[in-house]
Amino acid sequence: MTPIELYEFIRSQYPCFEVDSICQTDKYCKRVGLCTDKQGHHVIDFDELKDTYYNKVTQKPASVDAVCVGNLQKYFCFVELKGWRNYMLHLKKQKRNIEETAKEYNLSGKLKDSQTLCIDLTSDKELFANMPVVFLLVTDIDVNKEGIENINYNLNTLASTSSDIYSECITESRRTLESEIRIQHDYVYCKDFDEHMKSL
Repeated sequence: MTPIELYEFIRSQYPCFEVDSICQTDKYCKRVGLCTDKQGHHVIDFDELKDTYYNKVTQKPASVDAVCVGNLQKYFCFVELKGWRNYMLHLKKQKRNIEETAKEYNLSGKLKDSQTLCIDLTSDKELFANMPVVFLLVTDIDVNKEGIENINYNLNTLASTSSDIYSECITESRRTLESEIRIQHDYVYCKDFDEHMKSL
């Protein structure tokens, strides 16, 4: 099975979970409303699919937020969204520091459980034996910029430590991604998602 065949198979079984933007799979974005830079690359909301598939199970496995295929259809993509903006806005109320927060991502567990669900859906134990796969960690802060001023949100309340906090969020997220994910992976700013998918 190719990446696009897997995507189309899942979509045919669960058509109601395909959404026209990665933003629509993020719980925070759903709650506060989507920004003006909403992306347009279609994905399958894998958390919703998982909850439906395991609806009678009390202890549900973990899962990535979405799955999709890039424009070139080379890779089957597992996508996990992690927001730092809300964390930084409520910094004083946070129970865990940035390093602890990033370490609790459980990226490897989410990837493994999501692959298992794909295998169950297709009844193909060898599904990922030869399929090109990529893991994308998507965040709401620009991973390619060095200054907090590049975020298009009002974060003035963070005062002079903002740049340091911003850099630490990026550093710790990258460290977690590098240590947990052994397959090809990328760390992507949410507003660059569509552009990034053009190369996959």
